[in-house]
Amino acid sequence: MHHTSARAAITSLLAAKGFGERGLALVLAAACGDADKQAVALRQAALQRASEMPSDAITGYTGELLIAPIPVDETALCKQLCPVTIDLAKDVGLQLSCLAALVALWPHVTQAERGLMRQRFLDSLVNDQHPAEVHLSSEQLIAWQRDLPTSQSEPHASVSTLKGLLQEGTAKNAYRVMADHLGMNADLPTLSWVLGALTVQVRQRFHDPDRRLLHVLLGTVACERLAAHALPEHLATLITQLGHQLWWCIHHAGLAPVRICIDPVTQNFAEAVASGNLTAAQRAARALAKDPAAFWEQAWKLVDERIHANDPHWYVALELVLVAAWRTSTDAVSPDDAAAIGTVLADLAYREKSTPELAAP
Repeated sequence: MHHTSARAAITSLLAAKGFGERGLALVLAAACGDADKQAVALRQAALQRASEMPSDAITGYTGELLIAPIPVDETALCKQLCPVTIDLAKDVGLQLSCLAALVALWPHVTQAERGLMRQRFLDSLVNDQHPAEVHLSSEQLIAWQRDLPTSQSEPHASVSTLKGLLQEGTAKNAYRVMADHLGMNADLPTLSWVLGALTVQVRQRFHDPDRRLLHVLLGTVACERLAAHALPEHLATLITQLGHQLWWCIHHAGLAPVRICIDPVTQNFAEAVASGNLTAAQRAARALAKDPAAFWEQAWKLVDERIHANDPHWYVALELVLVAAWRTSTDAVSPDDAAAIGTVLADLAYREKSTPELAAP
């Protein structure tokens, strides 16, 4: 991460309360250019917009970690904060993303700042406003684990094997599908990526006004990035909680399905996004994805437009495009990831069209 930009994000975080969406936006802005050099041009404006976002922390964390030893490196930080994330995070996707952001910042944080920076993250945990039923507790997981039958095989993680969890009618049965993938030989980064791919497919089918699906996707990428530092048992639990969060989104979040546009005309990507037509944007994105260089050039240009628009949800565009770049690398882009980017960008354009006060001046 660019050190000067990381320091700007740290200074802004320390000057406000909590971490949350604002802190995540700051760190992602500082990370512009890490996945794709084209995004460097967005960095300064994104940092400025992120610093202007309001803090969402009201209550301060008062637990024992306030006086715990300061972690010396990223591995010690994960060992200390993964358990409290498991216990307290309701929106585990968002909080995992914040933890991964804090880990990325840690080498740039001075020793004198580290205690307060850790507190900012802990404050965001106790201010998590997601419904309580989204959280799958360690106690519940242990109880369900005892009831599992002995498995003779462990399926190779794929979207086709994992999507069965979305078809289950109860959280316990959905957990069993996830647990089948968490044997002794589980490849946790790959499982995280597959869960992200499944989330990408779901996002194309449903509107996501409260960013619930986006947070799951962010969490899957965070798990991939945390795998180098987090204990496997912690990571396995967090991935399981993410799977439950995705299941809950489908069955209990009341997400409206995306209406399919049957107009066969294929617009170019920018036109389709500007129209606010989600399925047209998906088709155009899939078509443009055949030329990765052209796709990413256009995607970053559209993110830049969102950053400079008078839209309080600008950071959604930055989050999705950046995590897609991390997921697939910018030498390529999967058709599904491209379509998800088109979906979100068109959704933001539609919001701007239907809400005149968000129109750019």
